[in-house]
Amino acid sequence: MSKITRHQQRIWSLQILYSIDLKNKFNLENAEKEIKNIKEKNKLMEKKYYFEKLVIGIVEDRNNLDKYINEKAVDWTIERMAVIDRNILRLSLYEMEEDLVPVGVAINEAVELAKEYGDDKSSGFINGILARTWFFSFFILKFIIRNKVSKFTNKFL
Repeated sequence: MSKITRHQQRIWSLQILYSIDLKNKFNLENAEKEIKNIKEKNKLMEKKYYFEKLVIGIVEDRNNLDKYINEKAVDWTIERMAVIDRNILRLSLYEMEEDLVPVGVAINEAVELAKEYGDDKSSGFINGILARTWFFSFFILKFIIRNKVSKFTNKFL
């Protein structure tokens, strides 16, 4: 098989996450079964692929990701969201959290996945939550950096 794009691997990740979430079997055992199915179906021979890292990481970190999504999704809970939307959010936030890609790439990919697989409002909904996340994170980071620098130099920036 030719080189597999990260976009394709995100699609496979999303398919697996959607499947195990829809079946209410969001655990490592079922995730690993689905990964094996994707690998066999697509004749993937390498030991580890990017989509495997994403799926396993998201399944393991689901509670933290969901808690964060609940905090940022104003007037929404993770349970009320469309299954596809919440899994796109988990995927994107995990990529950001683990520094797997730049924030802008993670947001852009999430919006593209929402356009491909979500409903008419999914891309705007996802973009809004992720933009709020990025905006909040940017200012927290800026505050931390300024605080450390001002303590170090004993000056107020």
